[in-house]
Amino acid sequence: MVKVLENLKELYAGEDILNKHLCIACVSGITALLTDQDFIKSLIAQHNFLLVLVALVIALAGCLYLFGYTIETVHYRLQAGITVLPEVTTQPFNRVLGMAIIMLVWAGYTIVIGAVFMALAVILSVTKIFTILIVLLYAFFVLFTSYVFIAYAKNFQAAGLMNIALPFKFMKEGYLDTLILMLKFLVLSIVLTIPLVGIFLLLGLVSKTFGLGLAICVGGYFSFILQLLWYVCLADIYEEKLQDEVEELY
Repeated sequence: MVKVLENLKELYAGEDILNKHLCIACVSGITALLTDQDFIKSLIAQHNFLLVLVALVIALAGCLYLFGYTIETVHYRLQAGITVLPEVTTQPFNRVLGMAIIMLVWAGYTIVIGAVFMALAVILSVTKIFTILIVLLYAFFVLFTSYVFIAYAKNFQAAGLMNIALPFKFMKEGYLDTLILMLKFLVLSIVLTIPLVGIFLLLGLVSKTFGLGLAICVGGYFSFILQLLWYVCLADIYEEKLQDEVEELY
């Protein structure tokens, strides 16, 4: 847990850190607000379909930017050995564009593996336990695909990263560390949720509409910080346990 907290501390250290976090908060907050179900439903109820489309396009751009920013941050972590938030520029869009093929391929793998596992669950569902195991295996497959993007983030090389067996190899070498990390994040999420709920309630008392919107933006920011921290911590595991598996593929 100490290492997780150290990584979190590093996310709030460095030059021009306040400006970086303000920019991140704006992007993540607006993205969260535009993807809020109640917000979308209210636009649909008013028949503002053009605004719905615009909101979804902006939200998609925001999600891609934040993912690209995460990859850029992981790159700095793997290259420098410390977590340094990159400048808020258009570079994250370039990172996403550079890994577009990998993202599409792994999205396809996820769908195919999901269909195969679902078929197995239906055909061989002798007991509920077997079905649960199939679902858990698929969940772990999706989880361990994150290491593929971390591997790409180190040198921005795609060679060997299209291998569908990679998540299973990563499971073999890093499942225990990843499970422990998941438990740590569960505890951290609970600890952070308590004050956030208090803030949301206070904002709701001030103004239901404005308070709810602001609460969604704050929640979006903290969700992204947790995502950023998660990938940085996965990068630690990748560097210690999984890096050799990938470098053999180059």
